[in-house]
Amino acid sequence: MTPPEDRPDSARPVAVTPEADVPGLPAAVPPALAPEAPRGGLARAGTTAVLWQGTAQFLGKAVVLVTTVVLARLLAPADFGLVALAMVLIVYAEVLASTGVAQALIYLGRTPSVVRAALGCSIVAGLVLTGAAVAAAPLIASFFDNPDVVPIVRLLAVGLFASALGAVPEALLQRDLLFSRLTIATVARSMVTGAVSVGLALSGYGAISLAWGNVAGGVSFAVLTWALLPDRPDAALWRTRRSDVRQVMGYGIPVAGSSMLQRAIYDIDYLIIGRMLGVSALGYYSLAFRLPELLILNVFFVLSSVAFPLYSKVRGDREALRRGYFLAVRLFSLYGLCAGVGMAVVAPVLVPVVFGRAWEGAVGPLVALALYAACRSIAGGANDIYKATGRPGVAVVLAVARLLVLVPVLVTAAWFWGIVGVAYAQLATSAIFVVVMQGVAVRMLGARWLDAVRAMAPSFVAAGAVAMVASALVRLPVTPVLVLIITIVGGVLAAVGSLALTHRPFLRELIGLVVRRSAAAPR
Repeated sequence: MTPPEDRPDSARPVAVTPEADVPGLPAAVPPALAPEAPRGGLARAGTTAVLWQGTAQFLGKAVVLVTTVVLARLLAPADFGLVALAMVLIVYAEVLASTGVAQALIYLGRTPSVVRAALGCSIVAGLVLTGAAVAAAPLIASFFDNPDVVPIVRLLAVGLFASALGAVPEALLQRDLLFSRLTIATVARSMVTGAVSVGLALSGYGAISLAWGNVAGGVSFAVLTWALLPDRPDAALWRTRRSDVRQVMGYGIPVAGSSMLQRAIYDIDYLIIGRMLGVSALGYYSLAFRLPELLILNVFFVLSSVAFPLYSKVRGDREALRRGYFLAVRLFSLYGLCAGVGMAVVAPVLVPVVFGRAWEGAVGPLVALALYAACRSIAGGANDIYKATGRPGVAVVLAVARLLVLVPVLVTAAWFWGIVGVAYAQLATSAIFVVVMQGVAVRMLGARWLDAVRAMAPSFVAAGAVAMVASALVRLPVTPVLVLIITIVGGVLAAVGSLALTHRPFLRELIGLVVRRSAAAPR
């Protein structure tokens, strides 16, 4: 355990309950009976779950990265841009079809009535949104002035229904912390997606190969999550009561709204670039975004998918919730800042080595987007606190405010400075709003800003060391591949060394959490 003087939340007693209202923000949703906290402590349960999810993401994203590298050498930037255009609007519908219901299952508890209502809502939403996407394909193509988008949108719409069907079993596996089973489904999805995409691209199918891979992966994930459930849920949908649907939708709609707005923030740059600058520019930008997405943002997904179920289980224990949250903040920011700063430094070497010199137009955006991903790590976990304390509407309010600022800023940046300007505009707006998001989460927990600063202090020290060492090593007069290897190794050693010198108790705790993973191994 960390000594008291090194804990971010040791000094101040909790002043309010996690469900306490924050003036000016939406009121809390009445929680269901809080489940029993995980045996062995929140940290141990979280570490085991993170290791399983981390394994799934590492293996799955390794397959995605290899697939992306191969496809980058088989397809043109315009092909990537074309699929990116279609995916932008499809993912919004996917969020509506699945996310809110899945999160409601985790928060409200697994009872037959709640599961039936959630499953029914997912199926209905999936059917409606799939039909809407198919019908809207010509309108989407007209918006982007590109008729080639129509068949891709209609194909991707099929994946919407698969996503809706897989939402309930995925949420049940997450709620019961059965992340070892989710690992199987996640890795299988990546392998199926990669195999189908590369196979069709080699056969000369172009952009549509990416869409077919996405659909095949989504179908395989839905099938496997249902097959891996230890207990089949009650699927007697005709027994669903209106009160159960209202309960699920009462929590799920704000969560889905928040998630959709987060996706809008996440993807609005794609919409603006596709509309204003064309598919080739979007191809460079989307590939630049792919690296921080795979190597940084998806790690946040791992931590978040574990954090929310754990927070929900201990929401009745205020001290445990605060300790768990500030530990998560440390982990989010440590990895995010170090990886983002390091990627920004090596970007001029990384892009030509990994994707080839044809993609050097992605270097400028990658520098800014890597720093953007690092910046997002500072507010990592805040949305999970809003949801776990029954306040999903808070995330909606903050997302709307952010979107209202982001759109005119990105449009202006695209008009004057192209894709590089858009990337730096994302970075600037993110820097402002992560402070706001973290501030709201801290207040909801009855904590102080000093607690959050203490939690993030090791991350800033380690990221500074990475920046200094990597900036020197990247100039070595050796081959680009060797420069990349030496710089990555040097950056990791710099981060560990700086923590050993300045925050040794935290480094020992971090190592201890990993070493003790066998004591909390899942059954």
